[in-house]
Amino acid sequence: MNRRNVMTAIAGAPLVSVLAAPASTLSDDDVAAVRAVLQEYQAAWAASDADRMYLLFTEDTEWVNIVGMFWKGRAEGLAAHRAYLGTMFRGVPLTLQEVQSVRSLGKDVIVAVVRWSVGAFTTPGGDALPASEDRMTLVLVRTPDGLRIAQGANVQIDPFAARFDPVKMRSNAG
Repeated sequence: MNRRNVMTAIAGAPLVSVLAAPASTLSDDDVAAVRAVLQEYQAAWAASDADRMYLLFTEDTEWVNIVGMFWKGRAEGLAAHRAYLGTMFRGVPLTLQEVQSVRSLGKDVIVAVVRWSVGAFTTPGGDALPASEDRMTLVLVRTPDGLRIAQGANVQIDPFAARFDPVKMRSNAG
């Protein structure tokens, strides 16, 4: 099987494009473990349960949120997610749209890039924000308890700017 371009279904999301480098270090079990982390992340979000969510994280995890806040360590990330899941994100849907890549960076490290849709919400400052799509990069590490998130960064996709992606523009022109 060509591991560089495996298309598979995931938890109600459309298709998953899986890229492995090198192929021999990323097994079907690895991909399933990444899927399981994403499914549990989504379930914890839906339940507004930061404590449940942070069982997926390493003690020394680092997180960059959608507006650039940086939380270092499980305690900071958990406190922040408790605050936000309990207020502005309570009841706001988070839906996995696509796993865009899963790559091995060695025996014990996997990087995943995923796209989520997030429902409309109101910020702590009172601004009503429409539903959006986000792209998240996760660095996962193998632990005795399974894959855990060691690093994460979440970026809101700007649909206006995406129209001017020079790579997409070049591929559409030719």
